[in-house]
Amino acid sequence: MSSAIRGKSVGKRTAAVAGVLVAAAIGAGALAAPAYADDVYGHCTGEGVRIRAAASTSSSVVGLCYSDHRLAHRDVSADGQWDKIYDVNTGTSGWISHGYWSW
Repeated sequence: MSSAIRGKSVGKRTAAVAGVLVAAAIGAGALAAPAYADDVYGHCTGEGVRIRAAASTSSSVVGLCYSDHRLAHRDVSADGQWDKIYDVNTGTSGWISHGYWSW
């Protein structure tokens, strides 16, 4: 195979790999803001309530929610003290203390 043909082949493969990476990045962005058919929506009952990465006060803060934010409820912690939410307004997913979630 000549180097010119080989170069075209490598160029096509590089373009194909780049296309896959772009598609993966776009897909990951779409997954960051999912909407599920069984979502139950509510709102935050406080102002500036910390959204945490895990169901613990020692977990890192990934965002804040406010009373005008629409929250999709995703899960409840094993001890029932935390709710996993998706903040529709900001695109943030995480956990808030159960007392700050309202239907």
